[in-house]
Amino acid sequence: MKTTKILSLLGLCLIFLSSCSDDEGTIELTQPQFTITAPPGESGLFTFENTTPNKEQFYTFWEFEEGGSKFADVEGPIEYEYTTAGPKLVSLTMVSATTNLTTTQNLTVNLPPPPDIRFLINPENVLPNGYFGEGDGDEFTNWGKFNGADRITEERGDPLVGSRAVRIINPADGNEWDTQFVTDAFPTVDGETYTASMWIKGAPVSVRFSTNPGVGGDQYAGGYTATADWTQYSWSFTANSATTLLALDMGKTKGEFIIDAIEVVKGAMALPLPSNDSALLNGDLEAGDGDDFTNWGKFNGADRITQEITDVLSGSRALKISNPVDGNEWETQFVSDAFATDDGADYTASLWIKGDAVSVRFSTNPGVGGDQYAGGYTATGEWTKYSWTFTANSATSLLALDMGKTKGNFVVDKIKVVKN
Repeated sequence: MKTTKILSLLGLCLIFLSSCSDDEGTIELTQPQFTITAPPGESGLFTFENTTPNKEQFYTFWEFEEGGSKFADVEGPIEYEYTTAGPKLVSLTMVSATTNLTTTQNLTVNLPPPPDIRFLINPENVLPNGYFGEGDGDEFTNWGKFNGADRITEERGDPLVGSRAVRIINPADGNEWDTQFVTDAFPTVDGETYTASMWIKGAPVSVRFSTNPGVGGDQYAGGYTATADWTQYSWSFTANSATTLLALDMGKTKGEFIIDAIEVVKGAMALPLPSNDSALLNGDLEAGDGDDFTNWGKFNGADRITQEITDVLSGSRALKISNPVDGNEWETQFVSDAFATDDGADYTASLWIKGDAVSVRFSTNPGVGGDQYAGGYTATGEWTKYSWTFTANSATSLLALDMGKTKGNFVVDKIKVVKN
């Protein structure tokens, strides 16, 4: 940005007085004039030029944002880049020995939409917005600040998953509930076991879980002590209602720390961090360009197999299948590269599907020998997970998705193979 910032009004006056010539007073200051050149497309980089006659005889400064910083004029055009969209008011002020005049103009800044920031998740997490990707500033969608709202802020510099986390700053020791961050109610099955987990990093402060604050049927677990490294803490509880609220009670000890990746899953075991923790290469389908997926081959029906970047379960893209007619399973066939397996060991393959009620099956080792099959699994209008356990019969295996049996459109994501 080719601008010079004015540090103070005093500095402005000194510069003006030192630069005035003896005969400047004989030249009349006229109303300032300037041009604005808008950038092509969506951009905040504008060009401004002072076109006032005899402009070099007077001290001149710009103000590009109302109430913002002032910038001294320079020879030739000036560039200024806006970082926010919307209407702006620009002013050009010129100063003589006896007076000053200002001209203002309006402009509108059009900026591109923010990038669609996506990240891997554990789809089994029943907690809405457990990775804090949704919300603005210090507000987090699906979460409420029951106590200590001013202590609960956004953290973008050191998130564990995605683009932001939650920073907690406790000014003094107190009660657990003095800093209380609570989820919206989420569905649970009365009497079933669930495991809540969170990741913490920071000062050695005490944090606990609780359920249903202000609702009844409260349960508690903790306190867990934060460390300087990201550490996961978990707690298994038995649901006692059809919906549950999870509370993080974090006000007991003075200190500053960060929380991220809050999950609630069925069963008595917390999940590891969202990742492609699988024997299968690129099972999250993130690697590759366009309609090509690294470590995967289109054995049949290549034109039916494309990338999906809008309706995605986890990360930034998924696999879209468009079958024009009913046919054989293998007429649309998506096959992994070979991955290492222990001959005789049991593995579980899984995938998530959403779309028309089409049939999908698993198979192994097409064209290699020792084939095994499982299916068909029927896609629905909601993301649904399907799993199949098989016994490896070689030192390497290929996993095939045979998807050509029924006409329809559907999306596949988060394909995994895990040794049991």
